[in-house]
Amino acid sequence: MNTETSELRKRSVNLIHHAANSGHTDPPGSLAALKKCLTASAAFVEIDIFPLADGSFALLHERDLSQQTDGAGDAVRATRQQVQQLHYQMNGLVSPEPVGFLEEAVALLQNHLQTRRLQLDLKPFTPLTPPILSRFLEILAPVQDRVQVTSVADWVLRALRQAAPGLALGFDPLLYLDLEEEGPRPEGIPPFRVGAYGLRDDHPLSAFQWGPLKDYFAARADALLRQAPAGCEWFIRAEVLHQAVASGFDWIGFLHQNGSTVDAWTIDPGNPAQVRLAQTLVEGRVDDLTADSPAQLAPLLPFESIH
Repeated sequence: MNTETSELRKRSVNLIHHAANSGHTDPPGSLAALKKCLTASAAFVEIDIFPLADGSFALLHERDLSQQTDGAGDAVRATRQQVQQLHYQMNGLVSPEPVGFLEEAVALLQNHLQTRRLQLDLKPFTPLTPPILSRFLEILAPVQDRVQVTSVADWVLRALRQAAPGLALGFDPLLYLDLEEEGPRPEGIPPFRVGAYGLRDDHPLSAFQWGPLKDYFAARADALLRQAPAGCEWFIRAEVLHQAVASGFDWIGFLHQNGSTVDAWTIDPGNPAQVRLAQTLVEGRVDDLTADSPAQLAPLLPFESIH
């Protein structure tokens, strides 16, 4: 075994349970799913939280309630009293699992000390007014040292950094730079155009090809770095991160040099191409991988993993 291979095997990477998946049959992101993960001693778990009209935080991913629950309407306009009567859908069927709330997730985490980090991916559809922000931090206070709040909304992260300097944060730049995916993009969600480099990007730098892809990624990474709070973790779609690395721009190294760690999301271990992608990114020294099934992914990676 050469030195480089030996060094690779000494490395470790954190595998994050996406939407609290852990080989169970509970609705993704639900309290039941979270409890199964925590009971199974998962080290790193991610769930979505959605601010409602009255300042409550529901465990929801979708703004349209009919896409995730047996309800209907815009979650932005819904209250806790309305949402707590709803149940999650799973595989097109209504489950018996009621929609959960942030306080309940925090209470579960308090009872499972072996879990190192609960990642709360905050959906930014409702403005975090000072009273709502204060209430949010009050809820998190008992577990703040084991919670990380992530978001696509850099403005929300800046407000959180100012209000709670010690809170771990994470930034996902997909509102600024993303793949051109098959099928229609959700209405009103930027980036709205596909730029000259084949990525969704509304920045003027993407208007035409002024240089090689490597330089484009370097310029965009530098601009985005200035938007996120210093030192926060970056959550980058794995395929976009790989495109940057393949172009010759070491986005992972760039962020490491600027005091940030990097997560690549979301790896499907049942897809061989995704597994190869994960292996490539680990060789590029990515810190974390978000996966649909970390337990399935772990043995497919040639290095130590924590999940």
